[in-house]
Amino acid sequence: MNNNILSFKENIFNIKDAKSFYIKKVSLKNFRNHRNLNLNLQNSSVLIYGGNGSGKTNILEAISLLNQGKGLRKANIENFLNQDKIHDYADKTWGVNVDFLSPNGKFNIGTGLKNTGSNKSRIAKVNSDYTSLSSLGEILNISWITPQLCVLILSSMSEKRRFIDRLTMSLDSLHLNRVYKYDKLSRQRNKILMQPNNDKTWLDTIESQISELSISIIARRLDLLEELENLYNFELKNNHLIEHFPSVGIIINGKIEKLLKENPAVEVEDFVKSELKKSRSDYELSVSGPNNSLIEIFNRIDNKKLDTSSTGEQKLILISIILSHARLLNNKFNMAPILLLDDIIEHLDKKHRRALFLEVSRHNAQSWFTSTSKDAFSEYPSFIDKINLQEIKENFDGNYHFKYGDI
Repeated sequence: MNNNILSFKENIFNIKDAKSFYIKKVSLKNFRNHRNLNLNLQNSSVLIYGGNGSGKTNILEAISLLNQGKGLRKANIENFLNQDKIHDYADKTWGVNVDFLSPNGKFNIGTGLKNTGSNKSRIAKVNSDYTSLSSLGEILNISWITPQLCVLILSSMSEKRRFIDRLTMSLDSLHLNRVYKYDKLSRQRNKILMQPNNDKTWLDTIESQISELSISIIARRLDLLEELENLYNFELKNNHLIEHFPSVGIIINGKIEKLLKENPAVEVEDFVKSELKKSRSDYELSVSGPNNSLIEIFNRIDNKKLDTSSTGEQKLILISIILSHARLLNNKFNMAPILLLDDIIEHLDKKHRRALFLEVSRHNAQSWFTSTSKDAFSEYPSFIDKINLQEIKENFDGNYHFKYGDI
């Protein structure tokens, strides 16, 4: 793979910022604090700036919903609705719509609330046709960094697994479907086991599916780590990215992980199935599966783990993972992800800010920044669309066109 990071000695003001993957238009309706917001953009990265509470992160959250999952805040679906509309029985819906351009063409992508009585769910459309949420990942990928993400990853092992699963989804659009199905079947199995006269045949069927899903989920996670390891060995070892951001290693430990390295998948699947069957009568027996895999994230240079690193080091490690993952998708799969960088610049010193700007300016897809001020972006090495959100909402009725220039 070629190194596409510029040397710091090069003239950064000659960098072009044209992207192969970018959002040309964003429209939000009744989403969070945006009743109607329309942004018409050009082929460049974007800075949304303004005061606290103006709705900057809400825009990034809306874009994050163009992939499967709950978005960058992991919010419940009913929380997206504009608060002014909660008591408006005639219009209790919200929606996100974008025009997305890529080497594969132009796509109109929308997602919103489907409200059928007491059942609420999220629907998606591509070019006006209904589609599954998982299929959106075949059109565009989205990655994000938020101040809350680092806290969540540190809070529990389950959050680390969710983080890895989201990165894995970009390599396999059905990965999260398998994770959700695994969780659902595990809950169903537990309910059956609570019944005095449970159906053994039905248990056999469910456990067979759980075993198959366990192997698929863990195998895909290991595929991701292998791809990141190859990226490091063939490209990042002598690269400006890891000169300024930590070289990160990720390890997943567990019984299934170990068995998959030494045995055919079908044999490991049979092992999980037998463990599940034994645990029907022995409730203290721990069954191996993707929900008890242990994930270690560490700095390759000093082997310092994420959990024991300083707050500043943790942020740099997280940024390094996201940028490495973005480069992997770009170089190997020609699927550069849209990057959502929420309130990141304020937490970086000048050296790391400049390094981030250089990497992002060379990224093959659009990046979205939020900040309380545009001053920190005066050194951005190429053109970036700067949008004052408060000004747009107050004086332009929530409508922005790049022809206005910086506002």
